[in-house]
This record gives sequence, C-alpha cells and structure tokens, in this order.
Amino acid sequence: MAKKNDKAILVDTSLCTGCKACQVACKEWHNLPATEFEMVSGTYQNPADRNVNTPMLMKFIEQYDDSTDTMDWLIWKNQCMHCTDAPCVEVCPTDALFTHAEGFVGFEGDKCIGCTYCAKACPFDIPRFETDALTGNKRMNKCDFCQDKVTNGEMPACVRTCPTNALEFDTWESAVEKAHERVANIKSRFPNANVYGDKEMGGTHFIYVLTEKPETYGLPAQPETNDLVSLRRDVLKPATELFMGATAVGLLTNFVISSSKYADDEKQQDPSSDGGGENE
Repeated sequence: MAKKNDKAILVDTSLCTGCKACQVACKEWHNLPATEFEMVSGTYQNPADRNVNTPMLMKFIEQYDDSTDTMDWLIWKNQCMHCTDAPCVEVCPTDALFTHAEGFVGFEGDKCIGCTYCAKACPFDIPRFETDALTGNKRMNKCDFCQDKVTNGEMPACVRTCPTNALEFDTWESAVEKAHERVANIKSRFPNANVYGDKEMGGTHFIYVLTEKPETYGLPAQPETNDLVSLRRDVLKPATELFMGATAVGLLTNFVISSSKYADDEKQQDPSSDGGGENE
C-alpha cells in the first residue's frame, strides 16, 4: 500500500475547466515538440490520444443528461497513474521504470530498450511508443511526475500552472483525506461522485475526485494486470538481466584479449625489441 508521506497529486474534476494549461506546461517543462495532428471532430480534445510527445492529455467526454435534456462535458486529466503496485516496474528488464523514493513511478528514458513489456502489463493502457524509421528501434515515454522538480523540492509543472486549484500537490495521506471530504461536499450536485486511486493498484499517486463512475471516464472499476506479469517478472526479467550481464562480460573479455594480442603484435613488429640493430 502507498506510504502516508509519499507525494501525490489530487485531481478534482469538479473544479477543472478544461483549459489545458497543465497539458501545455507538461510539454514545455519536458521540452517536447509541438506536433501536427488531425482535429477530433465534435470535441475540444486534441490530439486524439496520448503519444511520446504528449504524455499527459486532457480528455473530453460528452455525456447526455436525461434530467435536463442537455449534453455535459466530463473533463479529466489522463496520464500515468503512478501505481504503488506497479506491474510496469515489475516487468521492465532494464530498470528504466522504477519506484522513486517519493512513491511514484520514475522513468529513465536512456535505459528503455523498447521491449513493450510495460504496455502489455499496464492496466490503464498508459505507455506510448515511437518507432525510429531508420533503425526500427522503439522509444517509450510517459509522465514521470516531474521527477527532476519533485526531487529538488518543487511541485510538478501541471500543478503549478493550474488556475482553478483543481490540482494539488500533497502527501498521499492528505490527498486521500481531501478527496473524500470533497466528494462528501459535492454529493448533492453529483450523486455518483467518488474517490478513485486510494485503493486501486495499492494506491495510485494521482488521487481523483470523479463526478461520475470510473467506467464513464474509461477507467477500470477494478484495475488488474494480466497473468503474463508473473512470467515476465519471475522468468523473463531475470533472464534478460543475466543475458545483458553475460554480454557485458563477454565484450569486456574480448576487449582485454584483443588489447593483449595487439600489444604482442606491436612488440613483434618493433625492430628495437630484438636487442639492437644490425652490426657492420
């Protein structure tokens, strides 16, 4: 279960206006380029889905309200949930994904080999990949909780830029307490209001105040990973680490042997090594 003093972000969808300031701030802080995309017909959501250059996306869901005969927007912030029991961390063979000391799921892109194990294990369908057209190598990206800022005592870029306080940076325990208090306060307006993330996957580090049931937002009511996680965690991951270790040892051994052979060849070719030049 998540630790009380872990860092967490409270997301109150009842206060969100869908301004997308957080989405822009995320791209700006991480130096991610603006990319061309096709407009999503009938919605303010853009692009249509997350990608390596947009790891955090504001989603707009249109919902018909029978009681008022009107259409309502459900707006929510979609990114890595930063699970405590994170299957992506369990299956990552290179430790590119790891559990940070503050509780969230950190990411070191330079270590990623594009194996896609994390995508298959994630119950929230978070990892997105880009394939290099020249090499065919895959590259993954996801929300890293602004790990560079948080590690240095600063708040994440999305939280700092939110104009309505729909996002709050706090300890995990405090975020959960606030979420339940807010749900109690808005139940009269939103009968289906609920807290999401306080129990799911051992506690996620994004805690949501939702005005509708999780399924309405496309969130799983009871998220769980697939059965292959244990196979990858207990068999494939150790095997991959062993293989990579053996490869490194092999390369080092080859370098030492080659260097030694090169030194011997140089010595044999050096005329001065036979004890002197020819006497007349």
